[in-house]
Amino acid sequence: MRRSGLLLYRLLTEALGAKSEQIFFERKIPEVRGRLDALLGRTIIEIKSDLRREARDAEAQLTRYLPEREGATGQRYVGLATDGATFTAYEMRDGVLVQLTEHEVRLADARGLTAWLEGVIAVLDWLPADAAGITNELGRQSAAFARTLGLLAKAWEALAADPEAVLKRQLWSRHLGFVYGKAIDDDTLWLQHTYLVILAKAIAAGTMGATGRSPEDLLSGRAFHEAGVHGAVETDFFGWVIQAPGGEAIVASLAAHAARFDLGSVDVDFLKVLYESLIDPAQRHDLGEYYTPDWLARKVVRRALDRPAEQTCLDPACGSGSFLFHAVRLKREALIAAGVPLTEIASRCCASVTGLDVHPVAVIFARVTYLLALGDALPGRGGDISLPVYLGDALQWNVKRDAFESDLVVEVPRDPREGRKGAPTLRFPLGLCADPPLFDRVVTAMHDASEAVRTADAFARGLAGLGVAAEQHATLVTTFTIYDRLRRAGRDHVWGFFARNLSRPVALSDGARVDVVIGNPPWLSYRYMAPALQALFRDTARRLGIWVGPDEARLVTQTDLSGLFFARAAELYVRPPEGDRPGGRVAMVLPLAALSRGQFRAFRTGDWTEVRVAFSDAWVLDNQAVSPLFRVPTCVLFADVTAGEARPTPTRVTAFAGRLPFKDVPEEVADRCLRLDRADAPVPANFEAGSPYRPLFHQGATLVPRMLCLVDRVQSGRLGGNAAAPLLRSRRSPQEKAPWRDLPAQQGAVESGYVRPVYLGESIASFRVLNAFEGIVPVASDGSVLDPKQASDRGVSRLGAWMRQAEASWAQHSAGRITLKQRWNFQRGLSSQFPLPPIRVVFAKAGLWPAACIVRDRRGIIDHKLYWADVSSEDEARFLIAILNSEAVRIRIAHLQSRGEQGARDFDKLMFTLPIPRFDPREAVHAGLAAEGAVAEEVAAAVALPMEVSFQKARALVRDALREEGVSARIDALVETLLGPDPRLALPDDEAVPARDEEETVDA
Repeated sequence: MRRSGLLLYRLLTEALGAKSEQIFFERKIPEVRGRLDALLGRTIIEIKSDLRREARDAEAQLTRYLPEREGATGQRYVGLATDGATFTAYEMRDGVLVQLTEHEVRLADARGLTAWLEGVIAVLDWLPADAAGITNELGRQSAAFARTLGLLAKAWEALAADPEAVLKRQLWSRHLGFVYGKAIDDDTLWLQHTYLVILAKAIAAGTMGATGRSPEDLLSGRAFHEAGVHGAVETDFFGWVIQAPGGEAIVASLAAHAARFDLGSVDVDFLKVLYESLIDPAQRHDLGEYYTPDWLARKVVRRALDRPAEQTCLDPACGSGSFLFHAVRLKREALIAAGVPLTEIASRCCASVTGLDVHPVAVIFARVTYLLALGDALPGRGGDISLPVYLGDALQWNVKRDAFESDLVVEVPRDPREGRKGAPTLRFPLGLCADPPLFDRVVTAMHDASEAVRTADAFARGLAGLGVAAEQHATLVTTFTIYDRLRRAGRDHVWGFFARNLSRPVALSDGARVDVVIGNPPWLSYRYMAPALQALFRDTARRLGIWVGPDEARLVTQTDLSGLFFARAAELYVRPPEGDRPGGRVAMVLPLAALSRGQFRAFRTGDWTEVRVAFSDAWVLDNQAVSPLFRVPTCVLFADVTAGEARPTPTRVTAFAGRLPFKDVPEEVADRCLRLDRADAPVPANFEAGSPYRPLFHQGATLVPRMLCLVDRVQSGRLGGNAAAPLLRSRRSPQEKAPWRDLPAQQGAVESGYVRPVYLGESIASFRVLNAFEGIVPVASDGSVLDPKQASDRGVSRLGAWMRQAEASWAQHSAGRITLKQRWNFQRGLSSQFPLPPIRVVFAKAGLWPAACIVRDRRGIIDHKLYWADVSSEDEARFLIAILNSEAVRIRIAHLQSRGEQGARDFDKLMFTLPIPRFDPREAVHAGLAAEGAVAEEVAAAVALPMEVSFQKARALVRDALREEGVSARIDALVETLLGPDPRLALPDDEAVPARDEEETVDA
């Protein structure tokens, strides 16, 4: 047995617990021609010395072994190829070997390898419920995930014309369309959500001990209903899989995978970590999700709920349920202390603590979290309970009302079989929506009457018996008629779920408002919203009076959803003041931008159009002072809805500082590690121009995707190259993002006049150009940017061919709102550079340290990662680069910079908020800076840079040389003289401005 085989044997037996008699090495199997390297259960293992060299051979052998073994046994097998350093899992799909997942061994993460292998080989029948194990076994990188998605794709293909399945997908797409602001019709996302919901329901059943049910019972939550726990698991968009060929087997297999874990031992921390690991990070980014650590959620809940036994509360963006958990626990303890019988506690909690979320998987996890929070009140309850956690849009952007605000209007997606007929609508009186139990009874009665083939008149007679107000009957009878038609067309079984969840936000806002709204709303930036969502955001913000305004357009892209969510929650869900009784409260986690940035200026007043609040407290959690925490600086704001005068955000805050062992530590650990001090609130940042140079600097061209623009020259061998039209290939980089990194390189000859040097952010260091890259620049001699047709019409056919292929790739893989030509010339970033000036000052848009230099290249193009300005003389250019590279300037604008995990990062035009004057050679300080700039250029040019050195290292070497020569210190002294005293440092000690900031950019 080769060495890698011995290592694998020890791994299987010692780490995974396989018995030696279960493992077969070099086994001759009758139905397989040849010998298998290893066989364990339903896994065929190919062992190689070096997979980098022998991957094709391993795949060829598995392509032969897998179908032969599967054909002989009638069972599905997984193939595993390994050389001990890399492990790759495969399966046969439609006669083709498909890679499922891969794992690279890291010495520091032995548990990661064993967990991954367990997910592929499935040796053990029982596993501890730890997050690493279950995510490796069932998460997005697991073999089970890859295999199940393949099976779901086949199942959906067989059912894609079924009218009810189509309706469920249409409603799912519509729901996500309001979440993302654009139509979602993505097969992969649809199947991924189906997988995750099946898995989440299986985990819910295992956590509550409701296992051993049929696939249909599992998805419908029958065990929960029979136990009198309603709303925990219900039939939803994803029940289509049961009707699909092989669908029940898919559900059963996934449930069996989940059942191998000791789910009865899970807790709220496990569910949160599991939810975070299962949801695609790209989706979390698109939803603006930043998860709150448990210790912080608990502190916010205790501060907001000061009378927990009496108060009602809502988390309108509950995620996996952290805030709900602590709100329920706090209320449960308060009710017990008040002497409330155990039999009543669960129902009292469910009547007063509510959650909403837009993500279907989050809602299921939040419901299980809620059940865990009830603790012994759940088995000790005196009757049925209904969990108040709903799949709903808290902003109510998916709720359509008529002009008189009398009905909830649900638009029915068009039936593809009916051509272009107008889609019908289901209407429910808002008064009915405000009474959830009655609403549920009416929807159930509607379905039962239709199933029993009752007439509309018979249904109408039953409404009075349900207690429905007479003025609502006509609307409901019309809705019943439409519902009955939908049922007869096979498009009915999801309406109860959809209408009930859609109505819950309306019920809260139009009926039972709450005392306290808590949570962590989405932080989705405006610049990442789809156009439809931007329009909704803009209209709502204007109506509330918190839009940044037409004179502050530069702030629009920096704003995000969090402030609007806070204000909208106060408007819709918080109990208003009544007589002597004060109004309710809002307590939410927000980016620190809410306390200092211009886009939140109107928000900070608390004096909004539809509602006024009095801000009462603020906590500051700067990620440079508290770590690990969020990726950006954070705050928590508390405010009370008031009928009197609004009160702006406080000038004094509670500042947290300290280092935690890890992000989600228990609260008692956080209390030991963190220090809380009273401090001044961040002073609102002022980005107004202080220098006449600001309008003279322009951002470069948006030359992305890089692979369609930047190129390398292709060596032509002994034939030689064509200098007039060199052969070029896309330049590839490890920094490429999907989908461009997965596309093949583009190749072709292009006329040399359209191949130009391109200066990126990484092309420069302080006082020195490092290197330029080559790129395709489709700009004619007259400065006009050419599309493929214009290039061909002008006789540059090779450029036309390159651009035609690039435009086709862009059209296929981009969002499709603009052409590639428009992208490259966005806001005239390309055409405005022509005619190219002889001297340009450029500086880097971002970085931990400034970098500025002079570009003297008459052919070079500036990319959008740099800002540039045309200057009139060498002395003026050196004056500017001396200032822009100085530490004195960086310190003065640091509090204005955006901040991420690595600290301050973006410069943009922040330097020009300082009073930098126009260059005047008659001024001694100006002339001194120009002279020092010339010296600095000489020092920087003399720095020897190793081959293949990174631009970060090159910049550091240049900075070190400038410091050692004393140039940096002389420039800083001159800059201090030029700018005068720093006004922030002139404040009294008790008014000093904290150097804290948050994730925003300026003039990006």
